[in-house]
Amino acid sequence: MIYRFLFLFIIINSQVFAQNTKEGKDYYYTHEDQQLNFHLKHSKVSSPILSINTKQTFLSIAHSAPKVKEVYGFFKFKEKFSKTCKTQGIDTILSQTQGIVIKGKLCDCAYQCDLSVLDSSSIQVQITLSDTSYNRIYFVYNSAAKEAIFGLGEQYTHSNLKGKKVPIWVEEQGIGAGDQPITAIANVKIAGGTPVSTYAPIPFYISNHNYSFTLNNSARAVFDFRKKEQTTLEVWDHQVNAILKQSSKPLDLIEAHTKTTGRQAQLPDWAYGTIVGLQGGTEKVVDYVDSLEASGVAISAIWIQDWVGRRRTFVGDQLRWYWQADEQRYPNFKQFCKNMNARGISVLGYINPMLTNDGPLYEEAEEKGYLVQNHLQETYVIQMTGFKVGLIDLTNPAACTWIKNVIKNNMIAYGLEGWMADFGEALPWDAVLHSGVSAELYHNQYPVHWARINREAIQEAKKEGEIAFFSRSAFQGSSKYVPLYWAGDQMTSWQKNDGLRAIVPALTSSGISGMAINHADVGGFAGFWKIGGLFQMRRTKKLLQRHIELGAFTPVYRTHEGIIPQRNAQVYSDKVLSAFYAKFSQIRKKLVPYLKAQNVEATEKGYPMVRHLYLHYPQDIHCQKASYQFLLGKDILVAPILKKAQAVIKVYLPKGTWRHLLTNVSYQGGQYHKIKAPLGIPPVFINTNSSWNDTIELSD
Repeated sequence: MIYRFLFLFIIINSQVFAQNTKEGKDYYYTHEDQQLNFHLKHSKVSSPILSINTKQTFLSIAHSAPKVKEVYGFFKFKEKFSKTCKTQGIDTILSQTQGIVIKGKLCDCAYQCDLSVLDSSSIQVQITLSDTSYNRIYFVYNSAAKEAIFGLGEQYTHSNLKGKKVPIWVEEQGIGAGDQPITAIANVKIAGGTPVSTYAPIPFYISNHNYSFTLNNSARAVFDFRKKEQTTLEVWDHQVNAILKQSSKPLDLIEAHTKTTGRQAQLPDWAYGTIVGLQGGTEKVVDYVDSLEASGVAISAIWIQDWVGRRRTFVGDQLRWYWQADEQRYPNFKQFCKNMNARGISVLGYINPMLTNDGPLYEEAEEKGYLVQNHLQETYVIQMTGFKVGLIDLTNPAACTWIKNVIKNNMIAYGLEGWMADFGEALPWDAVLHSGVSAELYHNQYPVHWARINREAIQEAKKEGEIAFFSRSAFQGSSKYVPLYWAGDQMTSWQKNDGLRAIVPALTSSGISGMAINHADVGGFAGFWKIGGLFQMRRTKKLLQRHIELGAFTPVYRTHEGIIPQRNAQVYSDKVLSAFYAKFSQIRKKLVPYLKAQNVEATEKGYPMVRHLYLHYPQDIHCQKASYQFLLGKDILVAPILKKAQAVIKVYLPKGTWRHLLTNVSYQGGQYHKIKAPLGIPPVFINTNSSWNDTIELSD
């Protein structure tokens, strides 16, 4: 009797399932209890690739003309809605060969939501409106309560973004980014930022539920993960275009994403060594190089950001944005570069897409109409920290040719083998562009095109593979052009959101997002000297030493003197610091073959050189939660010391056996270990099963 009952139960439920299940060639979907679950038939992941709750409004729309306040590249938005619609009706759900089409009304506006199969593991989501005057779409889809979200560009505070609301808008990270009291102080004159503001937002994330989400819109967007069981995507546009892909292997999701959006190029040889940031003119720089080499520092390149000269502002020492060599500081700059090259040292410089309004290049650019304009058809004068600038209009082909010639004639021809291609986030919301495209829609694309200009200048000079630049601002598509990123302007502090600790989440999150080759200023950049006589923030000797330890195990090892160099500890400050720096420059030399191998993977597959542990151990919950450890490639695990008073650290080692590279002590994985970490002996391990285990020996 009981078997007959079970048999009838199975038959009845199978019939119910069949009634609520529809399928096409490569997909099927269920619509039961007002939950629409879309599955891919041939995916190796059994869960639905997208789930929508049709009981509630999963689409809503609005029109807004926001009030936008911009301060030094940081934006604040205050929405001003003229119409909204949160009343959604579903008229039909049509099953077609390659997907389904959901049609209905949002008040007086017809909408269509297409879920289309692209291949065995991917779908495209397209949402269109009949009334394109609406410029806000809110798309709500289901999320698991314990879902972990990784990526969305360079995130400095949070590795797992579940529970957070994350804007996709290129802007300054801010000074402090939520750390106090620095953020409050910075907000008096400068933008303080938030824990989710970033130079490099990338609308791509990976979930530990075995899928990735790519938004293809370039307009401002916001991902809201604050609700436990749903995600809300807000797009500032009248249409949405997104791609979802399934895989149980996170690296496969990154590889697929970067195949579409672009991968970075192989780095030149100087990039793998020790790059010293120096300033002050020919005589001073040569003295520093002599002193550091005498201390045993193996210098591969020097970064001379003040090749254009310097100016003093209320925030510290800044550069003259003229993009011509300062012949007073560096007489015969071309010969200076040749002399350094003869010593086996490459020379790197600096440029950005702005011009100070008191120089000959500014006058030429303004006269020819190469600068972004305001609504009065005048040059849009942008206020920086103590000076004013014009921004090159990269939608103007003639302006692009002009600035490329500046790079080729004033930089490459003088012997620079690389440079910091700074900024890219300053395009004003209300600017008027040569092409006629809306600045609010073009804003996120600006850093992509700024990177393209730099790359094309190198290619036109026939220096591809010899010269590389590094960028901080980025958006989806930047990696097609940017050989190397850097993580922006961290504070010379130990703080979480914008100090030394921010570097690790920045490198791991950006790596997940397709920025495979990234690094940070060794020593940090931003600081303050006795603001109002009450507060100072400058780089201490110990902070610099911990930066040196961390930087040695990242893709590129480059120091920065900081914005108040005379107040900061420097690698040349005394014999102790120089010897400490020399030790890690020699360690760096031993890592070059390994680093080159990881660069190849970044170039060919898009794999990040710095990797979140989750990427190789996706089923290990401890690896998912490891926010302040990382893998350099697959085989080296780094657990940097990021707190001032810390000399012992609790390190989680994944399964396997791991050898401490500086002590040669081996530890069993799959558990936590307390590791002593005095200055000069950072916790760095290699997997003993790695083919590199016998070739990398860093202990004294």
